Amino acid sequence: MARKSKQHNKKTTFKKPSQGSKKEVKTEKPEAIFKKRMKLWIPIAVILVLTTIVYANSFQNDFIMNWDDAGYIVNNDYIKTLDGESLKAIFSDYYMSNYHPLTTLTYALEYSIAGENVFLYHFNNFWLHLVNIILVFFLVKMLIRKGSLWVPFIVALFFAIHPMHVESVAWISERKDMLYTLFFLLGLIFYLKYLRAEKGKLKPYILLFIFFVLSLLSKSAAVVFPVLLFAFDWFERRKWSWMIVLEKIPLLAMSVLFGIMAMNSQKDAVQDLAPLLSTGERLLIVNFSFLTYLWKLILPIHLSAMYPYPLKEDGVLPQIYFMLPLATAALGFLVWKFRKERELIFGLAFFAITIALVIQLLPVGGTIVSERYSYVPYIGLLFPLAVWLDRAFQKKKNTIAVIVAVPALLFSMQSFDRVNYWENGDVLFTDVIEKYPKLPYAYNNRGFLYWDYYALKVYAENPLKKDSYVNKAYQDYTVAVSLDPNYKQAWNNRAVLLYNTGKIEESLADFNVVLSIDSLYSDGLIGRANTLSTLQKFEESLPDYNAYLQIKPEDTKAYVWRAIANANLKRFDLAFADLKYALQKDNTDYEAWYWTGICHYNLANYDSALYNFNQSIQRKQDFYEVFAWKALALHKLKRFDEALQVFAHAISMNPADPANYVNRAITLYNMNRYDEALKDLQTAGEMQYPLNREFFMAVQNKDPYLQE
Repeated sequence: MARKSKQHNKKTTFKKPSQGSKKEVKTEKPEAIFKKRMKLWIPIAVILVLTTIVYANSFQNDFIMNWDDAGYIVNNDYIKTLDGESLKAIFSDYYMSNYHPLTTLTYALEYSIAGENVFLYHFNNFWLHLVNIILVFFLVKMLIRKGSLWVPFIVALFFAIHPMHVESVAWISERKDMLYTLFFLLGLIFYLKYLRAEKGKLKPYILLFIFFVLSLLSKSAAVVFPVLLFAFDWFERRKWSWMIVLEKIPLLAMSVLFGIMAMNSQKDAVQDLAPLLSTGERLLIVNFSFLTYLWKLILPIHLSAMYPYPLKEDGVLPQIYFMLPLATAALGFLVWKFRKERELIFGLAFFAITIALVIQLLPVGGTIVSERYSYVPYIGLLFPLAVWLDRAFQKKKNTIAVIVAVPALLFSMQSFDRVNYWENGDVLFTDVIEKYPKLPYAYNNRGFLYWDYYALKVYAENPLKKDSYVNKAYQDYTVAVSLDPNYKQAWNNRAVLLYNTGKIEESLADFNVVLSIDSLYSDGLIGRANTLSTLQKFEESLPDYNAYLQIKPEDTKAYVWRAIANANLKRFDLAFADLKYALQKDNTDYEAWYWTGICHYNLANYDSALYNFNQSIQRKQDFYEVFAWKALALHKLKRFDEALQVFAHAISMNPADPANYVNRAITLYNMNRYDEALKDLQTAGEMQYPLNREFFMAVQNKDPYLQE
């Protein structure tokens, strides 16, 4: 009995240690805590410093004006004001075939602070990348639990400085990558907290749900989040239960909702490749895309902002596309052979799930690979590589340091150099052309930059520079249509350039080509309609205006332009109807008020004409033509003194227009101010304006017989 009692006493002592022993376990010296934190944060600090060096030049880069930056920021009316109406539009409308309101909101905040000062936009992309690096580090650290810090360090390091990630960080338009990844990673971290919490699971679940929704509002790519969570369940060795599915139903519902919105927003960007590629060929391209992302993780060479669809030779894809399925099969065999390596299978699943939507299973855009799409998926590939390195060199820390340092240095140098290619749209697309000299889109895109940005905006007041960029744009458009004679956008862009440089007949020829390719191409229809109107071929322009408005009934300016054609054909009832509709939709349209006035003037309704001219002037003070017509209306109303004042203003605005001198001379003549009238007529004559001889003689002879 005594022996039994002794055992009982020992057991009791084990269960209830003394208070002194309890305190000793919980107490940790400040020095130890400090060392622990330093051990954790020093590697993170090293990565952040290296990343800062790599992206140092990005802050001085410009907007990429010919590829999304202009649309998302410079020309985006949604971000110009931060009021209730603009916020409602940001969160309720699709914009540029996307729905990412939270990303747009960040642009709006930046615009309210910095306008078009590009530094702030680049800086915010950069610090978001730094935050993502830290989150990657802690996510991986959580995955390996108490494993070596080398694993999160390696993953975070190569995530930070990989050349394939430069596009996401250095391109302002990829703010959506930075932002969605931030919330995506936070959601994953809180999912792990949710899985590992023994009680109090509601709080981490609510937080992961909130972060998931914020990620969806930043970029639709986040829809794969709930699917990825199943991979985390497997990695964490969760036992199967229906709770694994039920807990994800709210998340899956959000994915379906945002997936539908993404499909609706991008329906114009989805390409119909059926006439160009068979189902088998499309699968070959999907395979090529998948493998390209894989090998560029290790060997990121021949980088480009665009990777176009392959050119067929004699109707057949290049041979490499038929050989690569063997590589995929070999890869599949290796995965099967190492199927018991949990980190490898998890990492590949992470990669496959997050890359699945962008490997052209559903062809969106004109490229088969985009470097920005590797931003999140590469976390999955880097994870098993880091685990393998750590295990292989567990006792040789110097060796692993060298193995990691060499590619890290090479990748950092390459990324540092790659940042410079994002200096502006000219540098970027010149690089694309050097990589893919037969890509018509690249020439068209660069030509648009030369014309629409450099010629019309940057060098508008520098004739030599402007002409230089006009010529460059024309050459790029010409190369684009020579590479692809059915490239309607390039033909249309060249037609617009020709029209605006006064080569109207040549412009009409290009618009005819555009509409021979696609008779319902809206830009071609409105372009040819306006060109025909400029050539005074108003009757011919009307079918194009009518067809355009069938396609784009919301374009109020087109109603005004059709009204101008009808007004010139003396069909004033039709003109009034279009102008009335345009003003109902947009009361600020000065041109609609102006042409309403002209129609009234031609019908001798001079009071109505004057009213409409005044309305036009209220909306645009520097539109000199309306002052000339207002003066004519005042003359017809015999308000000669007022007419003279308005003529004087019109002439001060445009002294090179001889018609204003002649019309003022008529008013002066009717006021018996013959000498002043003669002086105006002489000025007009010096400008080679054809004068009416009878009227000139009446003024010269001070003969009032022609007075009204």
